[in-house]
Amino acid sequence: MFFKYITVLGLCLFYLKATNAQDSLFFDESDSVFFEDRRNYLGVNLSPLFTSSFGRENQNAKMSIVYKRNKGYRNTRFSANYMTLANKTSFYAFRTIGSSDSSITNRYYESDYKTGDIRIGFEEIKGGGAGRFHIGADIILGYAQFYSEYRQNELLVDSIGVYRLDNDVEPIYTGSHSSDYFITGIDVSFGFDWFLDDVFMITLQLTPQFNYYLAISEKLADQYKQYNPIENFVDFDLGYFDVMLVYKF
Repeated sequence: MFFKYITVLGLCLFYLKATNAQDSLFFDESDSVFFEDRRNYLGVNLSPLFTSSFGRENQNAKMSIVYKRNKGYRNTRFSANYMTLANKTSFYAFRTIGSSDSSITNRYYESDYKTGDIRIGFEEIKGGGAGRFHIGADIILGYAQFYSEYRQNELLVDSIGVYRLDNDVEPIYTGSHSSDYFITGIDVSFGFDWFLDDVFMITLQLTPQFNYYLAISEKLADQYKQYNPIENFVDFDLGYFDVMLVYKF
C-alpha cells in the first residue's frame, strides 16, 4: 500500500507542474476577483481509518489522494482512488440445499472487489471565512476486479441433536468466478471545507457517481451454474462520504 501512495503522489506532483505551466490557457489572472495565497492543495482521505476501526463487517472503504489548484472561485482537481471491502468476513452468506435426518448441506458464498481509478475535474467555491461550500464534477477512468466464491459443507447432527461442522472434512465443492472491467464514468460532489488554519483544512464531501463497466475478461469454475456470463453493465452509486485532510501550499 505504501508504494501505491508513493506512485499516486508522483502523479499529483506531475499534474501540479503541468497545471502551473498551463494556467494562462485556462484562466486570465487579470480577471480574477480573488486568489488565495496558497493555491495548491494536497489531500488524503481519512475515511478508511474510521471504516476499519469502527465500521461493520464487509463495508466499502475508499482510499484517495487528491491534488487541487485554485483559480479564483474555482478549483481544478485530480485524484487517484482505490476502493475495496473493509472488515471482510469469509463465507458470510449461505443457503441450505439439502438435508436428512442426520445431516444438512449448506452452500456458502463470499465476494470481494477492488477498483482503482483516476478522476479529473473541477469544483465551484461558494462562501468564505472559516468555512465554504463547493460543488464539483469529474470524469472517471479506471479498472475493476470482482471476485466471488462458493463452497458446500455438510453439517452432522451430534449426540444432543445440534448440527455441527466437522472442520477436518474438506468442503464438498468449491466454485469461483473472477471478472475484470474497464471503468468509465462521471461523478458530482457536494462538499464543505472547514479551515483549521492558513495551512490545513478538513473537507467533508459526498460524491454520487455513475459508472459504465466494460467487460474485459473472466475466469470461471462453476459446476453448479451459480454465475452468469460476464457482460457490460451500468452502476449508479449514491457515493462515499469522504473526510479529507488537506494541506495548502
